[in-house]
Amino acid sequence: MVVLPALLAHLLCAHGITTSTAAAATPPPLPVLPVPSYAQLRWQLSEMALFLHFGPNTFTDSEWGTGHADPSVFAPSALDAGQWARVAAAGGFGRVVLTAKHHDGFCLWPSALTEYSVAASPWRGGEGDVVGDLAAAARAEGIGLGLYLSPWDRHEPVYGDTVAYNEHYMGQMTELLTRYGDVEEVWLDGAKGDDKKMNYMFDAWFALIHQLQQRVVIFSDAGPDTRWVGDEAGIAGSTCWSSFNKSSVTIGQTISDKQCARGGMDNLQFAPANVLEDSIYSYWAPQEGESSWEMLFDLGRSIFFQRASSSRSLSRWDSV
Repeated sequence: MVVLPALLAHLLCAHGITTSTAAAATPPPLPVLPVPSYAQLRWQLSEMALFLHFGPNTFTDSEWGTGHADPSVFAPSALDAGQWARVAAAGGFGRVVLTAKHHDGFCLWPSALTEYSVAASPWRGGEGDVVGDLAAAARAEGIGLGLYLSPWDRHEPVYGDTVAYNEHYMGQMTELLTRYGDVEEVWLDGAKGDDKKMNYMFDAWFALIHQLQQRVVIFSDAGPDTRWVGDEAGIAGSTCWSSFNKSSVTIGQTISDKQCARGGMDNLQFAPANVLEDSIYSYWAPQEGESSWEMLFDLGRSIFFQRASSSRSLSRWDSV
């Protein structure tokens, strides 16, 4: 048997030519710690998402809609989803995430499973579709699309009937994930209310979402793909591991802020922290006293400074 020099054997192997030396080479070791999926790695590399709160609450000046507002209040006569996407792309955001349905149950797409949607509003003669507009605009700008579909629905009559409502919810999720092309992120929470006994079948939801969109990242308190960071102030732990013990968390229940903010090197699941800054200014529309300079100041502080200070323990302002 001819023994080739190690470098030559390596080059031959790199070009698909096997030798007895190459065949006998020891395979590389398996990863010691959990590693990201393709979707998780893409999510991490995109760094920032622009979360858009939009719906009837924009017009009624309320944070949580009751589910009883007349659909006619939704009248965005000058809506331009292209402008949203252009601003997001220009600002360095890798994707936009839209509240396709918030707690009031009003759908920003013409859902066949409820009468409470854009189809019942006068906007564009009932032919409008905010989700469709934003999906097309995001594609045109080369950024990703994410969607938030509230588990809590204050309008839907079957809410409170666990089986019926979970079927209803999964039907609406199917509409969203089969009509609008690639969806990079689905954003979920465990919101409940109105004193109704309701159990969300999260495992079934996760399976459906991954079946319909194989490269999607799902956010919830406990993953499965990204997790809550432990607060809504945009601050992660000084050390923030992407590995996380998902089995220790129940979605929608009180969670250890420290556990979520830090993760842990000894955990065996990969679920990086999703940092949400929701206190820049009002959710749905600017309020009196929120001038443009105030918003810009808070934007820089919350997104850049806190991210930088959390990761490098800085005690001063960094310059952009």
